[in-house]
Amino acid sequence: MPTISCRTASSCQRRPRSQRSLASADVEKGRTYFIRACDRCHNAEPLGGNKTGPNLWSVVGRDKASMAKMRYSDALLGWEGVWTYEDLNRFLFGPMLTTPGVKMEIPGVSDETERVNLIAYLRTLSDKPMPLP
Repeated sequence: MPTISCRTASSCQRRPRSQRSLASADVEKGRTYFIRACDRCHNAEPLGGNKTGPNLWSVVGRDKASMAKMRYSDALLGWEGVWTYEDLNRFLFGPMLTTPGVKMEIPGVSDETERVNLIAYLRTLSDKPMPLP
């Protein structure tokens, strides 16, 4: 996993590289976290539509800010490329800290184990999951 770096406030400290491997993550705990914290705003079904936030089916490896009928912030529209494990780790750490101006105004998943478990779960939301790093 990547080094987390924040672009704002001095209260945001650099985080070391994640020592937790996606291969050893607990996908079921990631699913539980998703249901508890993400499901209100994000759908995770293959043919499901968007909710307040975009559908997260096949999010790993998908172009950022690419879901039809979603209004994305300029901050997210300016972040090019696909959602990699590294990008998800950085973004989910603290969306408002790592991507100022983003519409996903939540504190993020600061606990490394929970974040890695969540990313491992997001990886399973696909017919063809992206290979592990």
